[in-house]
Amino acid sequence: MAWPDPARPGEPADPSRPWHWVARVEDRGQAPLPIGWNGALRQWMVWDGSAVTAEEAARRFTYLGPCLTPAETAQAVAASMPEEPRGLAALAASATPPPPPAMVFRRDAVRNHLLIFAGTLFGTLFLAEWILGAR
Repeated sequence: MAWPDPARPGEPADPSRPWHWVARVEDRGQAPLPIGWNGALRQWMVWDGSAVTAEEAARRFTYLGPCLTPAETAQAVAASMPEEPRGLAALAASATPPPPPAMVFRRDAVRNHLLIFAGTLFGTLFLAEWILGAR
């Protein structure tokens, strides 16, 4: 699904670049997300700290392109608006995009909340038993 090389689905167009824009397949490219490519391990590092294999990324994401560095962004903005003052190009290069609407998949969020609840419950029970046993 829009991956640069059909022979290597799930791998970026330029593996030397660390960050790339993708979108969830169900979002149809409307909510771009930046994720990191680890060329040594040949896997993606996702915003929630988990690693995703190239095969799984090909199923879950649509590849949009590499993330530009601030210098490349400033250069692209300056090239696209030659009549504009250079201060506007610098301002556009320093602007950060808004965060994506949903940073963590729902299944992962539910798992995290259940783990937090279980840890709190067991911690409370341990403290209650320790306090009652100390008497």
